[in-house]
Amino acid sequence: MLATGVRIGESLGLLWPQVNLQTGEIEITHQIIRVTGEGLIRTRTKSRAGERVLVVPSWCLSMLLARAAQGIRLEQAVFPDSRGGFRDPSNVNRDLRKARSPIGDEVRRALSEQLRKARRDAGITQPEVTKRLGWSSSRISLIERARLKVTREDAAALLDLYRLRGQERATLLRLVDEASAPSEADAFSWLTSHVFRKTTATILDDAGQSARQIADQLGHARPSMTQDVYMGRKAKNPAAASALERALNAGPEDKTVG
Repeated sequence: MLATGVRIGESLGLLWPQVNLQTGEIEITHQIIRVTGEGLIRTRTKSRAGERVLVVPSWCLSMLLARAAQGIRLEQAVFPDSRGGFRDPSNVNRDLRKARSPIGDEVRRALSEQLRKARRDAGITQPEVTKRLGWSSSRISLIERARLKVTREDAAALLDLYRLRGQERATLLRLVDEASAPSEADAFSWLTSHVFRKTTATILDDAGQSARQIADQLGHARPSMTQDVYMGRKAKNPAAASALERALNAGPEDKTVG
C-alpha cells in the first residue's frame, strides 16, 4: 500500500497475471469486498478512475519477486489467505490494528494479567463487562492483552464491577499508575491504512507532481478531492512574502509617492 497508494481492497484484489515482474508494472482493476449473504466478492473498482496501471518502486518489486519465487498459481491473488483464497479486508484491517497496537512492557502485561484474573475470579465474562460498562466490544479484550492503556477511571470501573476492595485494589491501582507511563511500544499506535495512502500522496506532492498525477495514482476521479484530503496545504503564494518584504523594508529614498 505504501509503495502504490492503493486501498486495502484493491491490493487484495490484485492477481498475478496483473503483475509484470520485468517492468514492475501492476494493473489495478478490482477490489475485494464483503457482501452480506454472499461473502467475499472480487468486483470492479469504485469508478473507472480506479482502474489504473502503476509502476512500483524497486524495493516493492523485490518483494514481489521474492513472493513469486516461492511458487505461485496464475489465477491466485498476490496476497492470498492461508488457503490460497482472497483475504477479507476487515481481517487485514484488524491484523493491522493488532500490529500497530502497543504490546506493553512488563508492567503493562502484568496489569493485564491481573485484571483478567480478577474478572475470572468474579465469574464475569468479557461480553458482560462490555454490556455493564457500556464499552465497545473489543475494549476489554484489548485491555486484557496489554494492547490498550488503562486509565485510573477505567480501572476503578473494572474493580468496582469485580468487587475488589482493600489491599488488592490498592495494589492494582498502583500497577495502573506504573503502566500508564510512556512506553516505546506506543510508537506506532497512530499508524493506519489511511496513513499509508496519505504518506504516498505526500511523497508525490513533495516531489512536485500535480494533483492530477497524484489523483491518477490513488484512483481518484476528481483531483480536487485529492487536494482536499491527501495533499499537504502549502503556501498558496510564496512570492507574496518576498514582495511584502521588499516593500516594507525599503528605506525612505527607495519609496515612491503615488
